[in-house]
Amino acid sequence: MTRIEVFCGFLESGKTTLIQHILEQEYIENYKKILILQCEDGEVEFRAPAIRNKNVLLDQIDRKEKICYELFYKIKLELNPDLVLIEYNGTWPIETLLTISMPKNCKIDRIFFCADASTFDFYMKNTGGLMANQLANADAVFFNRVSEGKGTLRNTVRSLNRSASIFFSVEPADSFFKKLFDPETFREDRLHHRIFLLIASASLVCMFLLLTTVIFNPAQLYASVQSVNMVFIGILMQAVPFLLIGAFVSALLQVFIPDETLVRLFAAHKWLGFPLAVILGFFFPVCDCGIVPIASRLAQKGVPLPEAMVFMLAAPAVNPVTILSTLYAFPGQPQYVLCRIGFGILISLIAGSILGLTHQKASLVLSGGSAAACSCGSGGCVPRHSGKAGKLEAVFMTAGQEFLGMGRYIIIGSLLCATLQQALPASLFQSAGGVMIVPIFLMLLAAFFMSVCSTSNAFIGRSFLNVFPPVAVLAFIVMGPMLDLSNLFMLSASFKKKFVSRLAGTLFVTGLLIFLLLSLLQKGRAL
Repeated sequence: MTRIEVFCGFLESGKTTLIQHILEQEYIENYKKILILQCEDGEVEFRAPAIRNKNVLLDQIDRKEKICYELFYKIKLELNPDLVLIEYNGTWPIETLLTISMPKNCKIDRIFFCADASTFDFYMKNTGGLMANQLANADAVFFNRVSEGKGTLRNTVRSLNRSASIFFSVEPADSFFKKLFDPETFREDRLHHRIFLLIASASLVCMFLLLTTVIFNPAQLYASVQSVNMVFIGILMQAVPFLLIGAFVSALLQVFIPDETLVRLFAAHKWLGFPLAVILGFFFPVCDCGIVPIASRLAQKGVPLPEAMVFMLAAPAVNPVTILSTLYAFPGQPQYVLCRIGFGILISLIAGSILGLTHQKASLVLSGGSAAACSCGSGGCVPRHSGKAGKLEAVFMTAGQEFLGMGRYIIIGSLLCATLQQALPASLFQSAGGVMIVPIFLMLLAAFFMSVCSTSNAFIGRSFLNVFPPVAVLAFIVMGPMLDLSNLFMLSASFKKKFVSRLAGTLFVTGLLIFLLLSLLQKGRAL
C-alpha cells in the first residue's frame, strides 16, 4: 500500500519546513522508499543530510494538469514507494487532487494545511474559495509565526472545519505525527480497528440469527413486525422534540459563548474545584457529545484534569434539557430524575477524586492533538452573511447538522429497543429480590455501544422497562453519557488512549458496583 500525505497552503506557509521536520524523525527510517512531489518552489529548501531515511526521492510538478491518474499509476508502477509526500501548490484547487481516481493499493491518507498566522486573515479574505476549500478538507491545521490571537485563528478554522486537529507550533504535534507516520504504530491501530470491526460484525450476525429464530416465526411474522413498528414510532415521536431542543441550545452556546469563557471562570475560582465543575453543567445545556470537546479544551488550556473530567461527566446529568426530557419520558415518576441527577453527580465526583488521588495531570495524558468535534455535527458551517444575520444563520446550520447527525443514533437505538421488546420476554430479568448483575451488566454494555444523546436517552431507557428491571434502566440512562463509545473516541483525539481506556474502565466498574448495591438495597422493589 502506498500512502499519500498532502501538505497544502499558500507560499511561505511552512509546508517545506513541516515536511523536513517529519523526515528528520527516527520512525521515518522504517520506510523502504519515500517520494516527495514538490508543486512549487519556496524560499526554504530540503536539507538532505538531516533526513533520517536515505532512500528519499524528490520530483518537481510544475503544472496542475500533471496531477492525474497517469502520474500516480506511473509512480506506483516504476517506483512503488511506501510513502508519498505532496507539497501542494496553494494556488491550485484542492479538488483537482481529491477527485482523481487513484490506482490500486494507492490512496490519499491525510491532508495537512499550513498557514502563516501573520498573513492568514489577508489570504482568507482575498483568495476566494481556494484557501477555504483547503481548510475545509484538512485533517490537521498547522499555524506558524503565531504571537497572539490563537482564539481567533481557532474560531476561523472551526467555522470551516469542526473536526481538524489544530496546532500552533510543530513540536507539540510530534506525538500526533508519530501516531500517523510510525509504521509500527499505524499497523497496531489498524489491527485494533479490524479486531473491533470483527467483533462488532460477529455480534450483529449473532443478534440477527437470534432475532430471526425468536421473532420471525412464520405464524407470528406479521404481528411481530407490526408491534415492532408501533413501538419504534412511539419512541421516536417522544424523543425527537427534545433532540431538536437540545440541538438548538447547543448551537446557540457554540455560536455565542466561546470556550475561553469557561477557562477564565475556572482560573478565577480555583478553590471551588469540583462544586464549580458540577454547577457549570447546568448553565451549559448541550448534549454530552458537545461537552466532550469543551472539556478537552479546558484541560489543554490549563484547567486541572480532575475538574475538567468532573465537568464533562456531570454536565449531562444536571443539563436542564436532559432533566425535562427525563420528566417527560417518566411521567409521574420524578424519582427517576432525582436518581439520575444524584447518581450522575456521585459517579462523576468519584471518578474525579480517583484522578486526583492518583495524581493524574493533563500534561502527562494529553496526546498533543486538538479536541475532536462533536459527533453530532457533520461538518463545518460557513454562513453566507456577516454580523447578526451570519450568527443567526450559523445557529440554524449548526442545529440542523447536530439534529441530523444524532438522528441516526436515535433511530438505531429506537429500532433496537423495539426489537428487543419483542425478542425477550418481559419476565426474563424480573427476578425478585436478588442482586441482578446480568441485566445491569447488559444495560451498561448497551449504554456503551448505543451512543444515544443524553437529551433523549431517557426515552430509550423508558422503553427498556418492559424488559429490564428499573435499576438496570437507571444504570442505562445515568451511565449512557459517561460511557458513550463515540464520546470516548472523541476524547482519544486529545488524550492518550491509555488514559481514555482507564477512565472508561473506572466508570464501568464504579457504575456496576453502585447500581449492584442499589439493586441489593431495593430488593426487587420499584424505585
